[in-house]
Amino acid sequence: MIDYVDVIPPVRKLLASLLDVKVYGNTWPTNINTILPGVLVRTTGGTDYTRIQLVARANDDIAAMQNVIKAMNALERNAADIQGLRILWLEREANPIATPDVDTGKPEAWCFMRMEHMEA
Repeated sequence: MIDYVDVIPPVRKLLASLLDVKVYGNTWPTNINTILPGVLVRTTGGTDYTRIQLVARANDDIAAMQNVIKAMNALERNAADIQGLRILWLEREANPIATPDVDTGKPEAWCFMRMEHMEA
């Protein structure tokens, strides 16, 4: 039996090395000095696989959408390079969606991705 592994640290590390924006894991910082634009990676469930959500925030909606698309494409292209995980498959489940963040009012774009890996 293979132990479950939290995917956030290795996914965040890979994205931070590939993107030119700040990458956060699990939650946005609560202070008002959160660096934007930024991308957040968090898990949103799954059984025998992991569903991750990518959320991008920026000062305008186009930048938010561009950053979530860059993060999504980077993960799809570089899934084999995620250290500490044995990825079988990683793909987006739907196209990204743009919405304003309810708490901050900042433009936000997000998507879900399905990650099939041995440690799920």
